[in-house]
Amino acid sequence: MSAKSAPATTATNTSLGASPRIHPRPSYAPFSEVAATTFKEVVWQAGILGGCLALLLEPLYRASLDFAAAHNVSDQVYFAFMTSAVHTVLYVVVNGGFQIMDSFLLFQEYKLERKPYMVAKPRLVRKMLFEAFISQIVTGPILAYFLYPVFQWFGMPAFSSALPSFPHIVKQLMIGHVFNDVLFYITHRTFHCKALYATFHKQHHEFAGTIGAAAEYANPVETVVSNQIPTIGGMLFFGAHPLLIWMWIGLRLQQTYEAHSGYCFEGTWLETIGLSHGEGAAHHDHHHTSNRGNFGCMYTDWIGGTMDHYMQVGGKKGYIDLKKGKGFVQRKLE
Repeated sequence: MSAKSAPATTATNTSLGASPRIHPRPSYAPFSEVAATTFKEVVWQAGILGGCLALLLEPLYRASLDFAAAHNVSDQVYFAFMTSAVHTVLYVVVNGGFQIMDSFLLFQEYKLERKPYMVAKPRLVRKMLFEAFISQIVTGPILAYFLYPVFQWFGMPAFSSALPSFPHIVKQLMIGHVFNDVLFYITHRTFHCKALYATFHKQHHEFAGTIGAAAEYANPVETVVSNQIPTIGGMLFFGAHPLLIWMWIGLRLQQTYEAHSGYCFEGTWLETIGLSHGEGAAHHDHHHTSNRGNFGCMYTDWIGGTMDHYMQVGGKKGYIDLKKGKGFVQRKLE
């Protein structure tokens, strides 16, 4: 897969998804490192921690069911409301937290560099926030409403059904994670093809120095193909319990907002116990700031050979060292 780096290199676009290859190829991370990172993300963070959180939230879930029943709320409306509520709460809470960090200069030691040209203009930010508002309040609930019978058709249990065993919960959340990883990588890389990029994906890259609130800022076709289907597919096609569907959506949203936030908490206790995604934040931030490779997560890009430029700067550690302590430009939503 790789060769030792040499002082002189050339870059060419040779593969599906316009992945710039460097010749000679830089050395990729060893399999053991990729396996360890994948285990942490898929098994520990999504499966075990996500499963524990689902069990903790079950009483709240049961209380919401009782409330809906007491007020004669139909199952379809309840599903649409809960799906939209999870989305909106995560969007406001997580991205609001990152905006507070930016506005009050908190945790700046974990901020990745933003050059002046990377700072989004106020007009772009307003456009992004308007589209997010429409998605959260209008199109999201409508889509969830009409998806309810589709989830039923694929075997989603009744709302009142008991949660499956903990091992099954872990397995289901892992399926959701891997399904998303693989399909997002394939579709995202495809949207970087020259024939598709300008029409469908360029909008998302208007934020060169991406922010968490812009994680879902995309062309409607890309939103469906590369965001929504990969996110819900692992839950939809395998008949997941409703609580696990919402649990996974919440986990996925937190992950992608952090990956777009411009903050990397690698080396902190949050990262150590699995409550943060430092690897993913550095990996995807490189994709936005360079727009060369890094189409998915570490293991999909390792298998696909699509992170030459990331490895050329030293991978996660090299990129973090490069992007920290460089006189950051603070973003302000004006």
